[in-house]
Amino acid sequence: MFKDHFYYRLRDRLSFSQEYALECSTRLRHLEINKRADYDFFKNNKILFIFDETVNLPTNIIRSFKIARMKINLKKCLSDIKVMQQELKNYEEDGAIWTLLG
Repeated sequence: MFKDHFYYRLRDRLSFSQEYALECSTRLRHLEINKRADYDFFKNNKILFIFDETVNLPTNIIRSFKIARMKINLKKCLSDIKVMQQELKNYEEDGAIWTLLG
């Protein structure tokens, strides 16, 4: 069965998207671990926690937006992966039909 350039490009894009989703989910897990470590550290240091949050407020706000954007991009990437997998499956099924008919 002959497959055109689009099929191989789509397959490569699927591979890159899967790698991105894996890296992104790993990064989110690391951020969650850091968040738990911060909670554990500041559990007994309330005044230090308030001081740290006040001093780093702008940075924390930007970090929160970046994390939210990362989660949105991950969800979009996962839906892209589903669509690309379905498209590749349809492409392979259509190619098998043309091979049988040809």
